[in-house]
Amino acid sequence: MFREISHTADLAYEIEASNVNELLQDFVTIIIQNSEIFETSSTNITKSISNVVNESNNQGTTDLQNVMKKCYNINDSSDEEFVDSLFDTVNDIISLVDRGYFPMKVENQCVYFAKKRIITRIKALTYHGLEVKRGERISLKVVFDV
Repeated sequence: MFREISHTADLAYEIEASNVNELLQDFVTIIIQNSEIFETSSTNITKSISNVVNESNNQGTTDLQNVMKKCYNINDSSDEEFVDSLFDTVNDIISLVDRGYFPMKVENQCVYFAKKRIITRIKALTYHGLEVKRGERISLKVVFDV
């Protein structure tokens, strides 16, 4: 679960998740919600993100030549290592989206990407204002550069 919070110049979110996989899914959803896909149909109308996600889910990940799987090792042995590995993971996903890979699915700390013409307004996750609380649930406050 996540919600956008007010921030002067960038995007800020509070995120709460029960585990790392759910946290990763929330980050992917935030990135998708702040992106545009430029795939055109035969009528030359831009497809909405929800249509592309629905098509991808209906097709599954069986078309392996068009799907890339990338797995991340988010180390949670200490708070510092957890924050650093999460920071690197999210910025790597943003970089892949910026290079035209649409994140379709999150599973076991792996993200499945499909090649799409996509533009995201998110440039990077920052350490500015970063707050992390770990217990039964993982709670974060994060800020993205846009």
